[in-house]
Amino acid sequence: MNNARNYLIHLLLLCFIQIVVLDNIHLGSYVHVNIYIMALFLLPYRMKGISLLLYALGLGLLMDLMDNTTGIHAAASTLVAYVRPRLLQLTSGREAMDEARGFIRQADFAWFFKYAFFSILLFNTVLIFAEAFTFSNLFISCLRILFSTLISLLCVVLYYFIGFRKVKE
Repeated sequence: MNNARNYLIHLLLLCFIQIVVLDNIHLGSYVHVNIYIMALFLLPYRMKGISLLLYALGLGLLMDLMDNTTGIHAAASTLVAYVRPRLLQLTSGREAMDEARGFIRQADFAWFFKYAFFSILLFNTVLIFAEAFTFSNLFISCLRILFSTLISLLCVVLYYFIGFRKVKE
C-alpha cells in the first residue's frame, strides 16, 4: 500500500510539473521537455502486458489532451511501454532490480541513467518524427531529438535526485 501511495504522489507531481510548468516554458522550436515519461519508469518491474500498454496509452492521451496534439504522445508513450520489458533486460543486471519493492532505488543510478537515456531517446524520436510527419528536414529533426533528449534527461535526473534521495535513519 505504501508503494502504491508513493507512486500515485509521484504520478500526480510529474503530471502537474509537465502540464503547468514545462508545457508553458518555450525553449525554442528545437526543445520539447517531457518529464511525465518518468511515470513509466517508476512502475513496478513486474508490470507487463496489456495493463502496461493501456496505462501508457492513457497517460499519453492525457498529455495529448492537455497539449492539444493528435495522439503523438499516446503513440510515443505506448511504444516506450511496449519495449520497456526488453529494455529493462538489456540495460540491467539481476542485481539492479529490486524485486521485492519493484521501484527505483538510489544505489542504481548508473543503471537508471542508461535506461532513462534509451527510453527518452526512443520516446523523443517517435514524438518528433510523428509531429514532423516527414523526413524532408532530417537534420533539423535529428537536432530536435538530440536537444529534447538531453534536456528531458537532465530534468528526469534532477527529479530522480530530488524525489528519490535517501532518507538517513
